[in-house]
Amino acid sequence: MMTRSAVRRSPRRGIAKKEDSRPTGATTTTTSTPRAKRHKSAPAALASAAVGMGALAAADSCSTASAAVAVVTPCPAFVQSSAGDGSRTSRYFASESGRELFSDPPAATSIPQEKDTKTGKLKRTQSFQPRSSPDTTVHTLILGTHPSVTSLSENQYFGHTQNAFWWIAGDCLGFRRKAGVNAEGKPYKLTEYVRYDESKIIPYDEQLRVMTGKGFAMWDLVKECEREGSLDQNIKNEEPNDIRGFCSNHPSVKRIVLANGGTTCTMFNRYFSDWWLSGELRPGANPESQKAFSKYAKRTDGFRNARIDVISALPVSPAAARYTYEQKRDSWEEYVYSVGLKDHEQTMKGQK
Repeated sequence: MMTRSAVRRSPRRGIAKKEDSRPTGATTTTTSTPRAKRHKSAPAALASAAVGMGALAAADSCSTASAAVAVVTPCPAFVQSSAGDGSRTSRYFASESGRELFSDPPAATSIPQEKDTKTGKLKRTQSFQPRSSPDTTVHTLILGTHPSVTSLSENQYFGHTQNAFWWIAGDCLGFRRKAGVNAEGKPYKLTEYVRYDESKIIPYDEQLRVMTGKGFAMWDLVKECEREGSLDQNIKNEEPNDIRGFCSNHPSVKRIVLANGGTTCTMFNRYFSDWWLSGELRPGANPESQKAFSKYAKRTDGFRNARIDVISALPVSPAAARYTYEQKRDSWEEYVYSVGLKDHEQTMKGQK
């Protein structure tokens, strides 16, 4: 059980509030998020919080799907609080008194996965094939790390209900992912901050069509691997997808977005160091990208001849509780969707 003091943190510094640029037809919601107060935490509380957050991460860390494995019921490990002044905030925490405030059952601490009956080793899991529209010019390639257990069971990219990816995509592209209710019919707290009501819900296949129809392509960084659970750091004996080959076949790609930052950036650098040194890539404009990739500047003449931005996006995983939903959405909207939609509009105008 987690305590409030163990989980609550101040909102991330350096992310400025931007003007509301939501699509036409969005429902009116609170646009400012009060800063949550910071509380002292005891070592025991921190240990308890680590267990709870680890359970959520085990349920889903990132991205996509391919083959069916054990089904895991999506559920959050955090709940939303007030900022102490009666205003709403999307910062997740539990009560300081130790009383559970979870609005849904906690995630499973262990996730069964298939093992080879002969070797006893975990069976290798596969990523999806890349998804893009054959009738649309691709400007942005969005990469997850590798399918989570939930994504595999749902056979969907970013399949965990509390993964922010499709909620953010919907807010930026004009739809709603789903109703967002638990097994008891209670709405997830996350749904208080999305822009569209349930009249804008469309099926998963239609969400993919909207996404790719606007010039966004989707794939995973890791083609196949062995992994216990869904944490990126548990990936072993992996083989990367041919991301460079995809971009060669789609020379219109202007940016590559790593949807879960951190470990995904480390893997990308390891797999594609030669690509970086070719001078074709450069860090995106956001601080996270500059931090992750600026080390290549001296060896590429300051990225002078680069043509593709590599963006370390704020993680969409529900385990990334360091950021609020609004912070994630605002950053993705600024550095991914707004610029991508402008590219799409220019392409459409040029085709007329």
